[in-house]
Amino acid sequence: MRKTKLFALIALSSMAILLALLLLAESTAPDATIVSVPSALWYLLTTLTTVGYGDCYPVTAAGRVIGAVFQLMSLGVLALLFGMLTAFLRGTAWERIKLLGRSGKTWYIFSERNDASLALAAALAREEPKGVLLFANTKDDCGVGRSSLLGAEALCKRKKDGDFRLFCLSENERENERLANGVKNGRVYCRSSFLPDRLPENQQRFDPKELCARLYWNRFPLQSAQETVLLAGDGAYAEALLEQGLLRNVLDPAQRVRYVVAGDWSGFFRQHPNPEEILEIDPACAGRDELTILRHWEDEPELLRTADRIVFCGDDEDENRQSVRRLRRYFAVSGAVQARLSTPVDGADCFGAPEDLYTPTLVMHEGLSELAISLNERYRSEYPDAPDWNGLSDFARRSNLAAADHFLVKVQVLARKYGEDEDTTLSELFDRFRSATPEDKEFFRRIEHARWCRFHYLNGWRYAAVRDNEKRLHPLLVPFDRLSLAEQEKDDYSWELILLAFIRRNDEN
Repeated sequence: MRKTKLFALIALSSMAILLALLLLAESTAPDATIVSVPSALWYLLTTLTTVGYGDCYPVTAAGRVIGAVFQLMSLGVLALLFGMLTAFLRGTAWERIKLLGRSGKTWYIFSERNDASLALAAALAREEPKGVLLFANTKDDCGVGRSSLLGAEALCKRKKDGDFRLFCLSENERENERLANGVKNGRVYCRSSFLPDRLPENQQRFDPKELCARLYWNRFPLQSAQETVLLAGDGAYAEALLEQGLLRNVLDPAQRVRYVVAGDWSGFFRQHPNPEEILEIDPACAGRDELTILRHWEDEPELLRTADRIVFCGDDEDENRQSVRRLRRYFAVSGAVQARLSTPVDGADCFGAPEDLYTPTLVMHEGLSELAISLNERYRSEYPDAPDWNGLSDFARRSNLAAADHFLVKVQVLARKYGEDEDTTLSELFDRFRSATPEDKEFFRRIEHARWCRFHYLNGWRYAAVRDNEKRLHPLLVPFDRLSLAEQEKDDYSWELILLAFIRRNDEN
């Protein structure tokens, strides 16, 4: 393209020089027709387009020589100019023209086209049919959304009203972060495992491994507070699955969930050197989960026979698939078998496919954010000095999000406590909760306090008499019985608000 522009510049410069020489040669002839710049330009145009009206023509010998050169050059120059115009219209200029008719709609911009962006775009097309789906830096349409030769940043700048959603979905997290940090308006969703202390107000980050863990526990919640769960495989996905399970699966102050992990989990224990703190549910109720390590899942056939669920969740999908086949061929199994696989395999319930993982609910989690914001506002109604949502640190936001994410478990707990039959509605469960006995209220509060402590322990916090956010020290990381009554009652917030919001949202639907 640069060479084409250079040739065009040389050709036009040459024609301008020839035009000046033509005027100079013709200006002295008494019967000349090319005697001014307009007449010379007209002669140039008619010659270039091969129209040749004959009203302007050179009469001098020098003028005719220059005219002959014009004629020889005209076809080449015209072809060059038309080629440049076609390339211009086919390039970003045409892209900008096409976008003018879509300026009044919400744009969903994808930084690149891959399995993740295609899955998310397909889900958005179903949920937001009036939105404009744009894949940056792509040439050919693929049936979902529209391709654009413009980059993601250029597309964002074209949307002057800021009504766009940018999804940074490259496999390169550093590139995602660079792009996300460079966009100052709209809403930006950045695929990254790194969470800084502060994020711009318009930016959210998500980690596919955490999305996969949330997806799994939403789809396959614990059925009992006494289950045995075997997580077969290691790596980032397996560790996220265990962390999310430990955080979500707080069902009873006296529960005894047994987690068995198989493989190389040294990285997890480097990050969590004191697992006994995390596993403690409630000492007063003898509640403590168990964490056991195996070198390989095939080492204990009896465990395979008795486990309530076996989850193949390693980073390598091919290994997960082969493990399912070996399990079904050589071992007796009584519990459920699940596997992190993008495509189905006989003998296991699969999870983690892009179309299940990259959905607006999981990636954008706007409903979850609304609940978390409401939870913070509920707290501020009694403690006005507490910061609003925008003033919270990223850790405090994640703490509220984790509390909001536990609401399905809380509904499950209430259903076990008060659901006398399958027809019991959420409103009826909530009414029973509001009129709970003091003993039942303490039961619910113990669950929430245990969940809150787990979240802090999993994020490296420890007990200290004086709170220090920088050192991650907190005075409330103590057994429930050591809390004051006022601190115990704070655990009602998440139960009340989350259930009310959940019921209200279902009523609206």
